[in-house]
Amino acid sequence: MTSGYLPPGTAPDLTDDIVLLAAYLLSSGHGLLDEPADYGPARCADGARRALELLDAYGGADPALLGVRRRLEDAMCGSMADVDLPTLLSTECEHILDVITARRASAPRPPA
Repeated sequence: MTSGYLPPGTAPDLTDDIVLLAAYLLSSGHGLLDEPADYGPARCADGARRALELLDAYGGADPALLGVRRRLEDAMCGSMADVDLPTLLSTECEHILDVITARRASAPRPPA
């Protein structure tokens, strides 16, 4: 894909939002070089929250994923002092794995 190329059917707003997400992830990685180790898991959780927000905003809403996003928002947008990050990450990994498993189970299979 060349710079400036927009595939057919791709909304410019979605492209801009994905670029902003990539910028967030890159700047987070850069910031982590000098930040405390605890910031890494929180930034990863916030990156996941932002990705799920994009999915919801552009028509891929799934009630189970919306629950994951809301729980991440509650944790990321409040006082981090009250967040048990290891438990949050473990629980939300399980929830998103359930969504992936359910989607794969219901996906049409190509003929053998």
